[in-house]
Amino acid sequence: MKVWVFLGVLAVCVAALTSPAAAQKQTRPRPTPTPVKPFVNQDVRTAKQTASNQLSNVSGYLNRFTPLVQTLNDLARDQKAGKLSKRASTDFDNAKKKLSLQLSDFKVGLTNLENDFRTKPALAKYFIKIQGITDLSVTTLDAANNSRFDTVRESLKGIVQRLTDTVAAMPG
Repeated sequence: MKVWVFLGVLAVCVAALTSPAAAQKQTRPRPTPTPVKPFVNQDVRTAKQTASNQLSNVSGYLNRFTPLVQTLNDLARDQKAGKLSKRASTDFDNAKKKLSLQLSDFKVGLTNLENDFRTKPALAKYFIKIQGITDLSVTTLDAANNSRFDTVRESLKGIVQRLTDTVAAMPG
């Protein structure tokens, strides 16, 4: 009798293990949920694009300007000491005027950008990142007019840093 019970239990176990339904449970892969994109205000999107464009312009200019700083400082020192020829002095003055014109163009764009962040409610929470960029552009322009090219470079670096921080903080 024990043998028959043992064989019966064994038969049930074998049947359970060999049946396809019990051995393999078919599962359907669950669809991956799509992330919900936060709504980004049009003012924020536009301001981020403008800030990104300004960042690209200023950082590109800084990369071209940095190797010239020492040469410009040497020329300014030589001009002050009267060691430059008349033509070299005129060329240096023209180069300074061109630099001032380029920096004043940057100043206009950066001032408009900072004003947008100051006046538009959707951009108010990012204003702290960009605040003071106009002052830095004024410092840059004044330093260029006074032949302090190291100050110009440092102010441009400050502008690039603030623009980078602002663009990184904005969604979209």
